Amino acid sequence: MATWDLPIDLDRNSEATLYLQIAAAVQEGIRKGRLRPGDPLPGTRALAEQLGVNRNTTLAAYRELAAEGWVDTEPDSGTFVSEHPPMDLGPTSTVAAADSGSWTSPSPSTEPFFQPPAVERGGFQLLPDMPDVRLAPTAAIHRAYGRALRLQQQQALQPGWDPRGLLHLRASLCQLLRELRGIALEPGNLVLTRGIMDTLHLCTLGLFAPGDAVVVENPGPFRLVESFRNAGARLMPVAVDGEGMSLDALEALMDREPVKLICVTANPQYPTHAFMGPERRKRLLALAKAKGARILEADLSLGFHREARPSLALASEDEEGLVFYLATLEQILAPGLQVGFIAGPAPDVKAMAKHHQLIEWPGNLFQEASLEELFRDGEIARHLRRIRKVADERRTTMVDRIQLHLGAFASVEDPHEGLSLWVQIRKPEALDAWVDRCAAKGVVFYPGRLYAFNREPLPFVCMGFAAHTVEEQNAACERMAEAWREVGS
Repeated sequence: MATWDLPIDLDRNSEATLYLQIAAAVQEGIRKGRLRPGDPLPGTRALAEQLGVNRNTTLAAYRELAAEGWVDTEPDSGTFVSEHPPMDLGPTSTVAAADSGSWTSPSPSTEPFFQPPAVERGGFQLLPDMPDVRLAPTAAIHRAYGRALRLQQQQALQPGWDPRGLLHLRASLCQLLRELRGIALEPGNLVLTRGIMDTLHLCTLGLFAPGDAVVVENPGPFRLVESFRNAGARLMPVAVDGEGMSLDALEALMDREPVKLICVTANPQYPTHAFMGPERRKRLLALAKAKGARILEADLSLGFHREARPSLALASEDEEGLVFYLATLEQILAPGLQVGFIAGPAPDVKAMAKHHQLIEWPGNLFQEASLEELFRDGEIARHLRRIRKVADERRTTMVDRIQLHLGAFASVEDPHEGLSLWVQIRKPEALDAWVDRCAAKGVVFYPGRLYAFNREPLPFVCMGFAAHTVEEQNAACERMAEAWREVGS
């Protein structure tokens, strides 16, 4: 019989419980081939004695491993490494890559739906607004999914009868928005979606019709622009200055054109990080009311503020039912979870929910119940406090690394919110070649032209910082400096 020799170092000061540490060590042994299919594991009593823990701890670890499919338990025989362990989502194989075709190929930044180049192992994706998925609360998410399935199996696996989403989760989100953005909402003012693109699609169905005039910021979030353009909106760009959208330009436009919807990323503006002051915010609301327009406020930095009190949303000042507010939890938890929402006046939200029912039926009550478990036990609040501190540190160090390595040709201001930097390039004629050269060296970020309404060149790039450690940031900036010496000096 095969012997089992896998040292496990337990960290009793870690936030991770002991049984999850044991389970993670066994998983790592299986992944790396130290434990092979069919190998026996020690008994729970023997393992508990070896590690100096209670037997209930090793029992819980084995139950966790069995639930995930890593081990099989045979009565009267013992516990063995599964012959069919869970699928490993490793690097894409050549067959899968060929089957994916153009979906995995980069596209030029002038194309409507931009696809950045992939990076090889050891590269750096400095993609704006991307969190570090290595910090995602995977153990808590796993427990929440398990509880939702164990305690509410019949309900969780049934279709979601309310197309606005699970009532309890909407109530938790309303509390979050009151605390972080000062928005007073009830659950009936909010509809859950499957992430940012699903939210934008819902906006195209509920907030304007093809041919309607829709105002967008320039520069502004390109995914919003392309989604609305694809839906047939008659888009009208308005320039952004040091306080966000220029209201003089907006008012002049609205004197000429009947505008249906005004799209803003107020406080901070995206991607420039400009802050709209109180007077301009009041004027924007008054202008929308006078001209009979609605406002769509896209909050792309929810939860990632630096100040003691985050900036309030424009929706928090709306007393006329003019503002629709959208945000996601993808930066807080993980992009792959695809959790978004849109809030607004209850009658409009109900109408949007009817559209959503046609698209998303039967919904995903299982995921919604699991997320509510995370809210209920305080895990989302605790996790947000942890990653906000990390984001603050990484924001500061990335600004420092840019100044140190790229200061000869680039400058950046330290923003107060968000997970991206708007970096100005002082030799713009070399910018495109530099972006391409950086990608060839395994460092990917977004050129400023992506955010321009007509994709005209802008002397900026947009970089993320939250997904990489200080050491990784330093290595990425060294590669970017080397790339500049090759094309820009």
